[in-house]
Amino acid sequence: MNRKLLAAAAAAWIVAACRPPCEAAMLRHAPHFILSTADSIHDDLYLAGRTVEIQGTVDGDLVVAGQTITISGNVTGDVLAAGRDVTITGTVGGSVRAAGNSVVIESSVAQDVLAAGSTVTLGPKAVVGRDLLAASRDASVGGLVSRDVHAAAASLVFAGEVGGAVQAASKDVRLAQGAMLDGDLFYTSRHELTKAPGAVVRGRITRRLPAERRGTMGGPVIRWIRGFVGFFLLGLLFFLVFTVAARRSVETLLGSPGPSLGLGALLFFGIPLAACCAFFFGAVFGGWWIALFALAFFAFALALGYVLSAAVFGRWMLERSGRSTSGFVGALLLGLFVLGLVTLIPLLGKLVGFVAVLFGFGAIALAWTRHRPRQPMDTAAAAT
Repeated sequence: MNRKLLAAAAAAWIVAACRPPCEAAMLRHAPHFILSTADSIHDDLYLAGRTVEIQGTVDGDLVVAGQTITISGNVTGDVLAAGRDVTITGTVGGSVRAAGNSVVIESSVAQDVLAAGSTVTLGPKAVVGRDLLAASRDASVGGLVSRDVHAAAASLVFAGEVGGAVQAASKDVRLAQGAMLDGDLFYTSRHELTKAPGAVVRGRITRRLPAERRGTMGGPVIRWIRGFVGFFLLGLLFFLVFTVAARRSVETLLGSPGPSLGLGALLFFGIPLAACCAFFFGAVFGGWWIALFALAFFAFALALGYVLSAAVFGRWMLERSGRSTSGFVGALLLGLFVLGLVTLIPLLGKLVGFVAVLFGFGAIALAWTRHRPRQPMDTAAAAT
């Protein structure tokens, strides 16, 4: 199992499960939400808040997004949780899908558990009725997993019982005192398995070595060429299809480099934050997919910003050499080539590339705000 594949699978499962709620579901949003032990909700519950505590009973599915999430009550259906700290100590009648910086499960889960985070902990009192899938930096598997375990982590510790097979990819795999694996153990690691004297593996133990990365020059050179060609084609598309917008963006960057850099930095950090908030609210009220489209458009705009900065930089170098009449193709080729070489320099190159992205991204946004078409209501107001 590859760690990146497990993380991608976890994210895909969580996103797929965040469907718009049906009309009969309970929708709640509060900075601090508490469902007390005396309360019961006989329906699916969709929550969003900074801190969420479920002490009572949810007779249905629970979908929750927040900063600190604690579920100590009973949930008869599935639990879908996304937050900084997710802790489940109550019983779950369905499956658990959780993502966060810290995910802790100390209870009984009737079906599967899928968890992704910096640390994933399955405590000694935890009982998983079916499979466990985990992707994290540090993972600890205690309690009982009735069937298989698929895990990818930098550090992976088994201290409980696993009824099926274990497939793991980790730098460090350890079987602590009391660990009992009834099935086979397949693990991918550069290091040998660490096994305590009291640990038991009743099946086979098979170790695989991770694929070696060969340090040849062919890989970086090919990636550089592909990047250069890709950015050049993107620049041609921008300057040929959106000629007016491209010209205004170039003029904006040349005339207002400071505001372009400032706006680019503001949007670079602001847009992902806004998209994350929109995703969590969309998971509760519907329309979460809008955030995904916004992030895709954001990534495209960043690439376009780099291309714009390269074209302006190439134009500046041509003008300094006395070739001010050269077209945009020559300026784009020269700028991409020089910037591409600079970005190969360790540390400094990445910083230069990042600043170039901010300059171009901010200039595109600034040019759009200055020259965006007037709204029809403005025209009507002028006519009156």
